[in-house]
Amino acid sequence: HGRKKEMIVTPDGLNVFPDDVERAVLEVAGARDAGVVAGGPAGSEHVHAVLLLAAGADAGAVVREANARLEEHQRIRAFSVWPGPALPRTDGTRKLKRRELKRWVDGDAAAPADGATAGDGSVEEVLSRFAHGRAITGATTLEELGLGSLERIELALALERRFDCTVDETDLAPAATVDDLRALLAADPAAPRRDPATAAAFADSDPEAAEAFPTWSRHPAARAFRRLALAAFLLPLTRCFAWIRVEGLDRLARAPDPVLYAANHQSVMDGPVILAALPPGRRYRVATVAGREWFAPHFHPRRHPRGQRLATSLAYYLGVLCFDVAPLPQREAGARAAMRHLGTLLGQGTSVLIFPEGVRRETGRIDAFQPGVGMLASRMRAAVVPVRIDGVDRVLAVGARRARPGPVRVAFGDPVRAEGDDYAAIARRIEEAVRGL
Repeated sequence: HGRKKEMIVTPDGLNVFPDDVERAVLEVAGARDAGVVAGGPAGSEHVHAVLLLAAGADAGAVVREANARLEEHQRIRAFSVWPGPALPRTDGTRKLKRRELKRWVDGDAAAPADGATAGDGSVEEVLSRFAHGRAITGATTLEELGLGSLERIELALALERRFDCTVDETDLAPAATVDDLRALLAADPAAPRRDPATAAAFADSDPEAAEAFPTWSRHPAARAFRRLALAAFLLPLTRCFAWIRVEGLDRLARAPDPVLYAANHQSVMDGPVILAALPPGRRYRVATVAGREWFAPHFHPRRHPRGQRLATSLAYYLGVLCFDVAPLPQREAGARAAMRHLGTLLGQGTSVLIFPEGVRRETGRIDAFQPGVGMLASRMRAAVVPVRIDGVDRVLAVGARRARPGPVRVAFGDPVRAEGDDYAAIARRIEEAVRGL
């Protein structure tokens, strides 16, 4: 199916069809043509638009207006302006040559940015480490850079270290521009400057405005129900389909409890399978991290129809009740508050299970771990237990409606200690430990 071949899978596992995004772009005045391809490496793909513009049109303004018409997961995170008179298309059918566009985008993204002066210690210099080759100007917004939620925290920390100040995450809303950041850093800390559009953009995505962190899951009654549901029904049902062989329990015994479990991601059954493999003394004190965007109709009810809101809210509450789900935003603001919530859980003796790839893969291969896991491990000063799972993708594949019984392997590794602020290097260490199991 042509559309399926062209489909982009976002880091939070949602599907984006390029022609849906292209239609939204072409509805904007000034856009003559548009081609959408996947930007970024496998496992961290984002929506990249190649624009053909009318004379005098502002590419950034076109993207912002198009994004206002799109769902959160469909929004354009990066764009390029095509230098020629027409986008490459086939003769006769006039279909876009997406492979050619993709090759051009990859080559263009590897080119050095013209708008940033490397090593000058400016806001642009700090941002250039997160720009993936994009040129940076004073009008560049964080949304155009395609920064995820954890990347915005990394940016805030980098700015704090460079300019010896405090940067609140609300100042890094997607609508904030480089000029906004420069004004903020130059302003009196008690009176940060932000234009109304930026404030409004953040207010709509602020997780504090919704029930972002379900503290009721810590109530003794909720704990008792969770333990009963797992022991009596959920884990026995998991074992009926996943015939689990567990390795490395001796290594797990050397890890101080609570810990941060970091596992590769194959299926929606991964969490229950890992809980079933853990010793009884550990399995009932684990919170499972899930992308908050998976529950978008619950957290942003105004954007979705009533039926979808009800179904998603029910799934969310059941996930919290039965698996102590902790929502972590990947694209929205609020990851700093989410990290505080996870730190509170660890401080209360609850371990945290996270899937650092951020996306499930049909092939079962292990993709690059995102730097966010390095940040979590370092900032929380928690021991990381690498976990490798194999075969769960064959029991319940991505997109499958029913499970098929089969063998599954779960291996626990020696705990990894993480220190420092090179979060990408820490994530690579954890990834290598998982791959080596």
